[in-house]
Amino acid sequence: MSDKDYYVLLGVERSATKDDIKKAFHRLARKYHPDNKTTGDEKKFKEINEAYQTLSDEKKRSEYDTYGHVFSGAGGGGRGGFNPFEGFSGFSGQDASGGVEFDFGDI
Repeated sequence: MSDKDYYVLLGVERSATKDDIKKAFHRLARKYHPDNKTTGDEKKFKEINEAYQTLSDEKKRSEYDTYGHVFSGAGGGGRGGFNPFEGFSGFSGQDASGGVEFDFGDI
């Protein structure tokens, strides 16, 4: 995940609507797309795409606004971790209900 402020990356206010965010993304995507021979910048394009993916999704935007980053789906890479909305996830030993089997006797 980027350490930069997604709102600054897209050039929008924190109160921006979904439409404002979409317009800002499209404007920047055209400018920084790697296929653009004059102003293309793959790293910058990936950053603005990550910002757009977060801010355009209501749940992710809420998490980002509250915590400064997104817990679900961002940079997880399949590793286990804690999501305050869903608990621990991604660890081996999960039972069929999605819970983690754990025996305190193992400690």
